[in-house]
Amino acid sequence: MLALLIASVFSLPSDLTKRSYMDCGNAPYCGVLVLERGGGSGNYNHASPAVHGLWPETGNYGSSGCIGGDRNAQIPTVSCYTDYSFQEHEWTSHGVCASNDPNTFFNTVCDLSSAPLQQMAQLKQNGYSLSQMASALSNSGYPVYNSNAGNDQLELSVCAGSDGVWKLSADFNTDCGN
Repeated sequence: MLALLIASVFSLPSDLTKRSYMDCGNAPYCGVLVLERGGGSGNYNHASPAVHGLWPETGNYGSSGCIGGDRNAQIPTVSCYTDYSFQEHEWTSHGVCASNDPNTFFNTVCDLSSAPLQQMAQLKQNGYSLSQMASALSNSGYPVYNSNAGNDQLELSVCAGSDGVWKLSADFNTDCGN
């Protein structure tokens, strides 16, 4: 039921298989927190679910603004990433738009992903497919925005207000609108 409500708020297909343009509404920033199930190929294949990143939905992807950080800023080592070069990629590709500061960005990504990743790990142990995992997370109150079967990952909707603080959200206007 929550997945259908989220789908209607964001004009998403009810099967959560195709990405659509994300409208931030009154929130200045919106995007997705991308979580990998771990069953994809190549870099997307690993034993347990892992965070991919936080991506503001700008340009063709959505109406989000860009906060604008420094691409050359020093990137911290954080516990929710195991590959420092991947962290560098996430900062220069997405983080610079999501935050002024890489420390804040990566701490936010780790904090927001912690609880859903724990649930995903349990669900994966129990043999849940990606679509079953999406339903279970939605039923637990997580704002599942998209399911990407090709890379075996889920996208949870997030927003930030003018303060730049990102949060999981199914209602951008209420949670992050100005």
